[in-house]
Amino acid sequence: MSILVVADHDHSSIKPSALNTVAAATKIGGDITVLVAGENCRGAAEAAAAVEGVANVLCCDNAIYANLLAENLAPLVSGLAEPYSHILFPASNHGKNVMPRVAALLDVAGISDIVEVQSEDTFVRPIYAGNAMATVKSSDAKKLITVRT
Repeated sequence: MSILVVADHDHSSIKPSALNTVAAATKIGGDITVLVAGENCRGAAEAAAAVEGVANVLCCDNAIYANLLAENLAPLVSGLAEPYSHILFPASNHGKNVMPRVAALLDVAGISDIVEVQSEDTFVRPIYAGNAMATVKSSDAKKLITVRT
């Protein structure tokens, strides 16, 4: 099982939300690859490589990703998706913007705002404005997930 984590970053370092997402990925199990896409983002890629549990880092350093627009990033992520069983995003504005677009391109359902990993296909997420928790089991071959920080 391979997992792709799409990192939130500021082009020079990764954000704490990316660390939380990697932590959730480690609970799923398998090899974790972190994608850092941006312009002049080598520093963020190096920071991602230093995170415990990360096996590989993909660095897409190109001017087209300078503003981290979902319209540009979603085709990149969907193009890289084939070898990964899980694709995780931080549940930030950026992650919540990109994940549904990637899910649509891959024709799978997205699972948003998980707070717990129970197994590789079962997750816990809040419902009713956080007043209750729902356990969600996905039968999709690829699981696209946003992780609450």
